[in-house]
Amino acid sequence: MSVIPLLVAQRGGSATRAEILEATTPWALQRALEEGVVVRHRRGVYGLPLDGDHHRAAELGVHLSHRSAALHHGLGVLHAPTRPEMVTRRDRGISAPEDVALRFRPLTPDDLGVRVTTPLRTVVDCARDLDLPEALAVADSALRSRLVSPRQLKDADLPRTGRVAARRVLDLASAKAVNPFESGLRGLAVQADDRGWVPQVPITLRDGRTLHADVGDPVTRVALEADSHEFHKKREDVRRDCWRYDEMILAGWVVLRFAWEHVMFKPDWVREVIAWVVRQRVSSCSSLIA
Repeated sequence: MSVIPLLVAQRGGSATRAEILEATTPWALQRALEEGVVVRHRRGVYGLPLDGDHHRAAELGVHLSHRSAALHHGLGVLHAPTRPEMVTRRDRGISAPEDVALRFRPLTPDDLGVRVTTPLRTVVDCARDLDLPEALAVADSALRSRLVSPRQLKDADLPRTGRVAARRVLDLASAKAVNPFESGLRGLAVQADDRGWVPQVPITLRDGRTLHADVGDPVTRVALEADSHEFHKKREDVRRDCWRYDEMILAGWVVLRFAWEHVMFKPDWVREVIAWVVRQRVSSCSSLIA
């Protein structure tokens, strides 16, 4: 069985050719495309097949939205929706089918593409309606892929309902997050303790070199590392990781490591661990000052 669909799923439903070829071969990628287990969203970007969702939207006369639209555009998501997410105008006199998650919203022509919301409208919808880690994964991915710009997010016209939550997500969004896994981890950190959690935070080592932790708070010096699943991890990689984490600790940082499964399936535990460590760091700093 091809590992490529799993690899793509662990990268939020969208992966570049380079990311895929780190774990497999061009021949295996071509075979996966021929078998239909992955599709090419655009040049150099691959994802999971969504043809059925697009056809279903056409049947209903509605548009893919939220995470379904994000996947259609080749953006990463933290969790794929259990039912296709779609949207239609408020004045449509149709009932919501049980096999789709249909929302009724005000829509303008600028919000819509061919049976799918535009990238900007997709990001805004996710920011408004989804939990922070889910929404941040989409917003970060949209900036990283340059399908939306920071200016567009800053100037986005937000609905009155859900405006505060949406603005929070758009303000936190960053193209520096490498993948949805890191975005989700940062979102959980913000929920655990709303500090200045920065993606790819720089850490200066003893010898003057700089490393970048996946997520970090420069004030408390807590670094969060998103340990992705490695299909072909070599002994050299293990040694490098050990050196990396030990040197960050020697530089005065507490390093917390989380697996993909932790962020995806144990978010309460992740938040608990982060909150506990931050409290300890703040308490220790206060004691030293006193």
